[in-house]
Amino acid sequence: MDTVEAFSPGLYLVVDARGRIVWLGSAAGRQGVTGRVRTHLIESWKREVFDRVWVAPAYDHITRAALESAEGWAADALNLRAQMPHRTWPPSTNWSSLIAQTA
Repeated sequence: MDTVEAFSPGLYLVVDARGRIVWLGSAAGRQGVTGRVRTHLIESWKREVFDRVWVAPAYDHITRAALESAEGWAADALNLRAQMPHRTWPPSTNWSSLIAQTA
């Protein structure tokens, strides 16, 4: 986790040491995914549980709506809404058309 260097916007998926998904998120802004992951690591439980992170980078000029919709699509594709009911993700409505507008 300490070596994440993804300064672009994108989605990130975090797993624990056993390979179980423990977090899915999106990040934008100057620090991109790296900055967002570092803010997560302020919380002690996340430092203890987060083991590896996978990053799906996005175009630098992706809109917030498109990024959030892609995050919702990923949550749906991974069935996280059912597996992690305590978490919430944005809706995935019209994700493909939103993503196509940023290409």
